Amino acid sequence: MKCRTFFSPDMSTYILLTESTLKYMYAFAQRKWNQTEAGGEIYSTTPYSPSLVIDGVAGPHRKDRRTRHSCNPDVEATTKARHNEFARGRHAVGLWHTHPEPIPSPSGQDRRTTEEYLKSFGDDRDRYLSIIIGNRGEVPEMTVWSMEKSGEWQRWAEFDGQTVELHTHLS
Repeated sequence: MKCRTFFSPDMSTYILLTESTLKYMYAFAQRKWNQTEAGGEIYSTTPYSPSLVIDGVAGPHRKDRRTRHSCNPDVEATTKARHNEFARGRHAVGLWHTHPEPIPSPSGQDRRTTEEYLKSFGDDRDRYLSIIIGNRGEVPEMTVWSMEKSGEWQRWAEFDGQTVELHTHLS
């Protein structure tokens, strides 16, 4: 397994998802008909940098309400996880969840939820990310989106073959 890197549409910002973060999220891919959606928040120690390293992930939580096509988080557990990550120097920069489809795309509810999270940060964030894990491939298909402060919804592009070079640059 390797890290994965995604660039914003204008190529000015990228995120690098660490192997441990990816492995954790992949474990919840909905590969069988009876698996429920899972999700949570993603974290970075550099929330204002144009090069975000996503090295923390939380969720799902035991009391989340989960079905095949939805995941409603346990607010208390989510808040506790966010405070624990903040105590470790990590800031919430987005959400992650699974979809029971090969190439995942956001639903209207996914967009509204991401926008609500961004608004809750006030002027503290320019964007909030949404990572969706699909169910196709040994390494699951994955899409990355962002809700921008301007109200624009953007899809980020994966850059294959760049991860080693970028990872070295970040070290």
